[in-house]
Amino acid sequence: MQIDDIKELMDKMSQTGLTVLEFESEGSRLRMERAPQVVSAEMPVSQISPGLPQPATVAASTSAEPPADEKEGQLVLSPVVGIFYAAGSPDSDPFVKIGAPVEKGTPLCIIEAMKLMNEVTSAWDGIVLEILVENGQRVEFGQPLMRIGGN
Repeated sequence: MQIDDIKELMDKMSQTGLTVLEFESEGSRLRMERAPQVVSAEMPVSQISPGLPQPATVAASTSAEPPADEKEGQLVLSPVVGIFYAAGSPDSDPFVKIGAPVEKGTPLCIIEAMKLMNEVTSAWDGIVLEILVENGQRVEFGQPLMRIGGN
């Protein structure tokens, strides 16, 4: 089985909504799993029953500062379930460190999933403010890996 065949199977899984796929051919066996897609829908206010109390409207704060519990910057999320690696190999320097400037497209880390190395790149220009996981740590789909902010 070639890598293109595996990518095609992954695409088919996404298109059909499958969460588990097992494939066996000529002595080779492949099992792929992905987290199920969670779809949440909010009911528009106009559809709320008139007999129910309406939610109160809260005025937005005019302060320009974010609340104390919110941190500045953008979160870099894991695109897959796998193992987080800060460097390309065990004896290499990490791709980035806290305080390092990054540009859009800069490699930040690698997530190993099913023996495939998935390079995670920055979607923003800025500075690495936080690295939220340890090298070699297992990460989940959508788990925050780093925070990038400010120029």
